[in-house]
Amino acid sequence: MKKVQKSILISFIILSIISSLFLSGCKSQTLFNKGEGNYVEKASFSPDEAIKDTTFGSEEEFENFMKSYSSSGNYRSYDGFGGVMLDMIEGMPMVKSESMGFNEGSYEVDSSNEFSETNNQVLGVDEADIIKTDGDYIYTVSGNTLFIVKAYPGEDAEVVSKTSFDNMPTSLFVNGDYLAVFGNYYNNDFFKEMDFTPRQGMTYFNIYNIVDKNNPELLKEYKFEGNYFQARMIEDYVYFVTRSGMFYSGPSPMPIFIDGAEVKHMELRDIHYYPIPYQYPELANIHSIKLTSPDEDISSKSIVVEGSQNMYMSENNMFITYTEYINEWDIRQEIVVDLITPMLTSSDQELVDKIKSTDNDVLTQYEKEQKIYNIIQSYVNYMTQEERDNFEEEVESILEEKLEEYQHREFTLIHKISVDNGNIAISANGKVPGHVINQFSMDEYDNVFRIATTLNPVWSSYGKESTESTNNVFTLDDDLEILDGLTGLAEDESIYSTRFIAERLYMVTFKQVDPFFVIDLSDVENIESLGELKIPGFSRYLHPYDENTIIGIGRDATSSGRTQGLKISLFDVSDVSNPEEVAQFVTEENHAQSTAEYEHKAFLFNKEKELLVIPAYNHNYYWRNEGGQSYNGAMVFKITKEDIELRGIVDHSQGNEYYGSMVERNLFIEELLYTKSPSLLRINTIEDLSSVKSIELVSDDGPIPIY
Repeated sequence: MKKVQKSILISFIILSIISSLFLSGCKSQTLFNKGEGNYVEKASFSPDEAIKDTTFGSEEEFENFMKSYSSSGNYRSYDGFGGVMLDMIEGMPMVKSESMGFNEGSYEVDSSNEFSETNNQVLGVDEADIIKTDGDYIYTVSGNTLFIVKAYPGEDAEVVSKTSFDNMPTSLFVNGDYLAVFGNYYNNDFFKEMDFTPRQGMTYFNIYNIVDKNNPELLKEYKFEGNYFQARMIEDYVYFVTRSGMFYSGPSPMPIFIDGAEVKHMELRDIHYYPIPYQYPELANIHSIKLTSPDEDISSKSIVVEGSQNMYMSENNMFITYTEYINEWDIRQEIVVDLITPMLTSSDQELVDKIKSTDNDVLTQYEKEQKIYNIIQSYVNYMTQEERDNFEEEVESILEEKLEEYQHREFTLIHKISVDNGNIAISANGKVPGHVINQFSMDEYDNVFRIATTLNPVWSSYGKESTESTNNVFTLDDDLEILDGLTGLAEDESIYSTRFIAERLYMVTFKQVDPFFVIDLSDVENIESLGELKIPGFSRYLHPYDENTIIGIGRDATSSGRTQGLKISLFDVSDVSNPEEVAQFVTEENHAQSTAEYEHKAFLFNKEKELLVIPAYNHNYYWRNEGGQSYNGAMVFKITKEDIELRGIVDHSQGNEYYGSMVERNLFIEELLYTKSPSLLRINTIEDLSSVKSIELVSDDGPIPIY
């Protein structure tokens, strides 16, 4: 690089440090340092250092931590997700689509009827959903209403009760005679009455006794700080997770929850954080609630994590993950600051110290950084051309050395939270290179945590390094230390779906064709790729048919990688070194869609009934001229070990073929198939799909029924 170009570059770098901070809000990498008082010093993420959790020494310390990540009022207007205005939360569900679920689709409890359950990932770990059944009744939320439907026998089906909410329910659980309904909450009148203003939104959690299905009895009303993230139920305990941001506005920094009309604060000792350079920190607030004993005390923990988390839960542990990135630009900024700071005059040093010591209520961390960078910028402006050239060379030299320390530029941080009969404990922390796509990327088997990641391409703005994306599989022990890693799989491709089943991993990557990998995890210290199959298209969701057959749902594609119709595949993996696609179904319509590609709970499968049901939608716009037909409903398939056959579509269009998929969930009770859209529950026989009855899911105050 010529010297004149370097000079221009370094001037641009220094100027951009300030402007980029204004554009990025509180994105700068910072590390909490207890000894620095009101200012958080910068630091870089170190991949070689262990991730150990710690707690805050005092309420003031936690308060300073929160304030240090508050930008100029950004969090006051936004909720914990950083993008939804607080005054818009009322009546809006925050639904997080999860990619998980293994269950053949039926179990038996008190009812004598056979029925399907939620398509859960882990046997014994129930996932919150918008619909549940106990074999006799269906419980579902639509709009602002909870409907209880006498579902079987089908010809006698009817809505027996409706419970309306001021704030839209997101999901529910059913456990014997108890039902929980929850969703995001906002009510100005209630907050005024409680003399409390939520900082990052609230979530309500209502528990009902449903012995009398016609008149559910409200037993308990909880409200938790933060917006709903995830929930699981193991036996009688619900593990309920909310997310809240770092905005702080007194009188106490600790997360709160409201039990009826009593405001309670989480204990300081139950809030954990990690010595890492957070960029967009949030609190993940974990509560355990005994659904069958609503008056039992709640156990709670909170951990500081980055935004955009994923969560997986086994019977014994919850794993919350997020990605930490090594950013070349951030490292360069740190180098510039470190080099310039010693050049400051005594008076400017005093000014910097004064800025740092200013109370966080007066100046936020973000505002302090701007003032300090303004001082640094003045020194760069007074450099001679020769000084700038030398300075740039020094920056480049240090940057090159630092970048050589990093074998990878992105890491998934893993936090393990143990659960046992409602007790919650932060038990281990770890990290692996790359990022995960969803909860299906994770699994725990025989106390070994398994995870599949994709490493993004690395590109340097100075042409010193460029890599392609690769994919990896890691095994980790009980302390989340890496046991083994299979790395560098499918270069220049990315993971589209994964499924851990016992001692194997089935994984699909894609760019132009679909490599379907079979990976052996039986020796956790020696992971092996057993075989792969390359076919056009890709699967976004994988589900076991049996131990040697896998169902995949995704898209067909041309040899050049151009996606086409909705595709369902059957993979025979009995010969692990030579997996085969033994059957496939591809829609004639190139633009057909199914929410089951992304939402596993919309996927209904039962091997004994040879039944596969998924939501399906297509509108054949006249200008496409692609052939096929328009539909909006549930596709019903006959599926065997060797074949997939479309039997028909249960229609839910109601004249709305144009506006996306209507069907949300499917379930069965005995010989009947139930398909649900927002305002309709249709009942058909599984044998011939003939219509039995349709139940309108319409609240008392609207919308207008459509016949």
